[in-house]
Amino acid sequence: MKLKRLGDTYMPMIHNFVIENKSDVNEDVHTSYSWDRNGKLHKNGLKRDNHAHFDDNFISYIHDSLQWLGTRNPSTGEKSRGLNNYGITVIEDEQGLQRLHQILNAWIDLFSSAPDSIVLRGDLCIDDGDGKGYYEKLVYSKSDLITELKQLARLAVHAVEHGKCIVHFGI
Repeated sequence: MKLKRLGDTYMPMIHNFVIENKSDVNEDVHTSYSWDRNGKLHKNGLKRDNHAHFDDNFISYIHDSLQWLGTRNPSTGEKSRGLNNYGITVIEDEQGLQRLHQILNAWIDLFSSAPDSIVLRGDLCIDDGDGKGYYEKLVYSKSDLITELKQLARLAVHAVEHGKCIVHFGI
């Protein structure tokens, strides 16, 4: 798992997704949330059924498919595609939310065929000593990964049905 340094401590690099009212999403949306040293998101009233989280390695793995999403950066107001890796992204229009649901269901279907321990190819790493490269091995519990993907897919459906949006907090 990738870690980022924050002062004298290291925090896991986690992408958090939450469901929000569209009217509550502006350039200051992040001020209603806090993160603990494990990268866990906190907000008064935030429950398990209205957020999902993934480590940065996994988001990098599915990055290309997430580029198909129409999104908005609430800090600049600019429309874009895909997730803002280091900031906030909003998926708010019905088409984007439905596409997110479709993409996630495709990954769920694919990973449903995997063994109980899913091993994916991560980033290319270069050994400083001999300059040889190798790929990181990303290992996930099939059950845990599919559970989290289904959770985010449910958030997308809920957002469409209730006129809400999904806010993504990058690393």
